[in-house]
Amino acid sequence: MTMKPTQTDESTVKLIPAKDGPAIQAAEEDEINLLDLFLVLLRHKFLIVFFVILAGAGAVFYSLGLENIYRSEATLTPREEEKSGPSIPSLGGLGGMMAGQLGIGGGGSLEKLQVVLNSRELTLKIINKYDLMPTIFQEEWNEEKGDWNAEVEEPPTLQDGLKAVKDGMLKVNSDPEKGTLTVGIEHKNPEIAKKWVEYYIKELSETLRAEVLHDANENKRFFTEQLDRTSDALLKEKIYNMLAKEIEKETFARAQKYFSFQVVDPPIVPDPDKKVAPKRSIICILSVFVAFFFAVFLSFFLEFVRRIKTDDPERYRQIKDGLKPWKRI
Repeated sequence: MTMKPTQTDESTVKLIPAKDGPAIQAAEEDEINLLDLFLVLLRHKFLIVFFVILAGAGAVFYSLGLENIYRSEATLTPREEEKSGPSIPSLGGLGGMMAGQLGIGGGGSLEKLQVVLNSRELTLKIINKYDLMPTIFQEEWNEEKGDWNAEVEEPPTLQDGLKAVKDGMLKVNSDPEKGTLTVGIEHKNPEIAKKWVEYYIKELSETLRAEVLHDANENKRFFTEQLDRTSDALLKEKIYNMLAKEIEKETFARAQKYFSFQVVDPPIVPDPDKKVAPKRSIICILSVFVAFFFAVFLSFFLEFVRRIKTDDPERYRQIKDGLKPWKRI
């Protein structure tokens, strides 16, 4: 603790503690440190400005060279089950189970729709059925010759097409609270994006319809065989009821345009100014920020090297000698 002298009289000198001494010294040190940092930035201001301008200009040219990506999407909702007639009370627990399995109304669940849309099988089916490989890999495809470009050593496979669609083009999102599901396609051609969404909606319906029709046909075959094997009138009546349910389910499945779901909001062709990517402004802003912080870091590093070279030449020489093997590499 420092002591501050004070004159009490002509012959006595009294020392009193300077309570604010350390605080003043700490504040002065902080001011000096902040001033030193600011001076370092001023000393390397041209370097910082150079990096910021270079990054900004590069980001602008890069983002302008990117193609616009458009998204077309449709909103689906599962169809509510509409069971025609009561369940089969005469069968007790079996009747309740059969009524739940028949699903006369063709109702689907949000989870099932999402699983089928994200399945590899559905995407591969669409790629094969509508011959989408040339559209997926337009840069490698020669439209005039109707074949892959000569410089393409190995033409892309279906697995490549599947990965390209699922990783970068297909967007499936569900909203359990609203009970809706959104399926979208992102592509540089807005018309292709809309067309592909229609493909997915159509094939989703056909896949679910084929599954129900297959089950209905198998159940009808089984019930018909049971009718031929039994002679009990009461049992035959129960089998006839179950057979009628399968026929109703099959008829209803064939009658629906979109089986198991409804299209609440169909896809449209996005306007030219309704792109979803690239976010050119974000790219430019992030590039400038990164360049600025990199330039600041580089400025402090250069200042650190300069001070070592001036204040501690021996250590600077050791560092320089230690870096010589890296120069040879």
